[in-house]
Amino acid sequence: MNEYEIINTFLVDIWGRINKIEERSLTTALGEDISVTEIHIIEKIGDDEPKRMSQVSRALGVTMATLTVACDKLEHKELVNRERDSKDKRVVNVSLTPRGRAVYECHKKFHERMVSAALADFTPEEIEILAQSLLKLQKFLLSEA
Repeated sequence: MNEYEIINTFLVDIWGRINKIEERSLTTALGEDISVTEIHIIEKIGDDEPKRMSQVSRALGVTMATLTVACDKLEHKELVNRERDSKDKRVVNVSLTPRGRAVYECHKKFHERMVSAALADFTPEEIEILAQSLLKLQKFLLSEA
């Protein structure tokens, strides 16, 4: 395999693997069924809450209708709360419940363990090269979104 094929195979494979491992890790740690989509919604909310539903939908690149259906499920699982804004009743704010906060923290720790393990055998120079390369990849992916 040449470098192009190695990188292509890696990119296609790694995203799916990370999502499956992430979902399994959280389900095992929390003892409940949480999808990768739900995890990422919780992550966007927990980074700076409360958040407007419109902010979360933009951050995830999904429609408000899609986010509303997902938040219905998350509310049913007692992971998020939604409330109308007191100043502008058209705005709906979403925040994490204590259970949602626990999921958020568990997810955050998963990522910390994953990155630490992935970089354990790298030199500081290799980490810098990888970080710069991933920023370039991210720029491309964002331009295609």
